[in-house]
Amino acid sequence: MKKLLLITLTLIFAVGLRAQNVEDVWLLLQNKNVAGAQKKIEECMPTNQTNAKAWLYRGNVYLQLYERDLDRVAKNPAYVTKFPDAIFTAYESFYKAVELNPKIEAISGLVDPQTGQVTCGSTMYSIAGKAYQSGDYATAKKYFTAAAKALAIDPAMKEFVGYSYYFLAVIAYQNDNDMDAYKSILNEAISVNTSYAQLYKMAYNVASDAKDSVRCGEILKTAKKNVPEKSRGPIYAIELNHLATTGDSVQLAKCFKNVMKYVGDTTVIPDCALSLSNAKKFDMARELLDSALLVNPKCFDLLAGFAYAYYLEANEFVPLINGAMTRQDLDVADRIALKNKLSEERKVIMENAFDWAMRAYPFNMKDNSNNTIIKQLGVQLQKEVPDALK
Repeated sequence: MKKLLLITLTLIFAVGLRAQNVEDVWLLLQNKNVAGAQKKIEECMPTNQTNAKAWLYRGNVYLQLYERDLDRVAKNPAYVTKFPDAIFTAYESFYKAVELNPKIEAISGLVDPQTGQVTCGSTMYSIAGKAYQSGDYATAKKYFTAAAKALAIDPAMKEFVGYSYYFLAVIAYQNDNDMDAYKSILNEAISVNTSYAQLYKMAYNVASDAKDSVRCGEILKTAKKNVPEKSRGPIYAIELNHLATTGDSVQLAKCFKNVMKYVGDTTVIPDCALSLSNAKKFDMARELLDSALLVNPKCFDLLAGFAYAYYLEANEFVPLINGAMTRQDLDVADRIALKNKLSEERKVIMENAFDWAMRAYPFNMKDNSNNTIIKQLGVQLQKEVPDALK
């Protein structure tokens, strides 16, 4: 019995001693002994998993490790760190400290957990960006995900939170071909009220393809609350599409009038015209493009927008022409006359599409969409096309 009691007291003393050792980390950091602090904090962590202060110390240790090794690499590019994930470990530790104690107080001489998260988040965003550019998408995903989470606590970093989600969505869609992940990322971005307009447009397109008008309306409503006025070009585009699709002609006219204020902005008008064309509002799309061309007569996107609007409109005639000969309310002669009339109307529209595509071509000879219109209609109308497209 005495032996058992002695063992118990020894264990209690050992645990208490180890808990006290956490405080030694502070002194080691103040003395610039980062290596010693790292060794000490890792010795202490097994018995301090629920100690917010210990996690705060750990965050500071690994942040200083990262900064120390960054300085060493700058002085000696051949230097290889023993802690390649130091900044990520620092972020996780700061996050855990706040998770355990949201009201944890700052400690003199140390970075507080909120500042630590944002500092780590900014660095991780840069690391993710470099990984993305080099094609290391696994690393990019890891650090963009962490950056979005870390930077979300600072309203001043809201834009970079949006960028992080954007790149995550692009990776999911283009590189991983994972539509479920793509949708999940977009929904998460919207749930944190991102200010990046492109994310709302991407999410809107997903909902639109699924013919979910309710979700389209929800996305648009959230976007209008969170995207700054100066960045709202893509939002106007999806609003025009939504109003045209739902048949709200009164609000559509109001939105169209508002968009006309931006005729000099070549980042807004082509996108809005495209949405109108896709919603089969061809006349409105051309009216918008026509006004914009007065300001920027050599803008490829505006010229190509005209070609696209006419091209889509011409395609609308195909089922009408095919159905003319099966009209039960017309005799044979009238069916033929109707078919010929519709075919002539379609030909005129096709010629307009071809002419506008050719006008746009010199300003961007490598645009696949515009080149496809030229090649297809060139064959159908027996028109001469540029040698590069033959």
